[in-house]
Amino acid sequence: MLGWILRQIDSLIGVAIAAIAGLTASQLLAFIQQYQQRLGGHLDEARLNLQRALETGGGARQEIARAAADRVAELEAADQAIRAAGVFSKPIAFLQHLDGAIADGTLQTFQPALPLDPTSLAYGGAGIVLAWILYNGIKAPFRRRGATQSGQSSRNRAV
Repeated sequence: MLGWILRQIDSLIGVAIAAIAGLTASQLLAFIQQYQQRLGGHLDEARLNLQRALETGGGARQEIARAAADRVAELEAADQAIRAAGVFSKPIAFLQHLDGAIADGTLQTFQPALPLDPTSLAYGGAGIVLAWILYNGIKAPFRRRGATQSGQSSRNRAV
């Protein structure tokens, strides 16, 4: 009886982990989209700062203009890379061009979505499968050890 209860608990834990991973994975594209919106806002602000620095001129302003131009180039590269990425390579482009401050701001204001598009559903399904595999991989050594020990106990009793 105890074995049955433990198997049911194990199954419930596996389903819960897979469901959480699937829901989290399905939110990835929504997070990237909200990150891109924030990135666009930062890019617009950087362009405005660059324009102001160029208009005012002067010695100290040249340094500010150079820094602003570098920031515009950095943000434009990130924006273009994420926009140009394919559906399944988008997370890779996102991680390659991740700006910690923008990501933190996005996370603080992130609004989960109910993604029903095929891509988000595929991400959710992949999250479920990967979590299920990971969970079963983590518990596999424990299961083998337990099966070996119980198998030896059965043989000892038979003798």
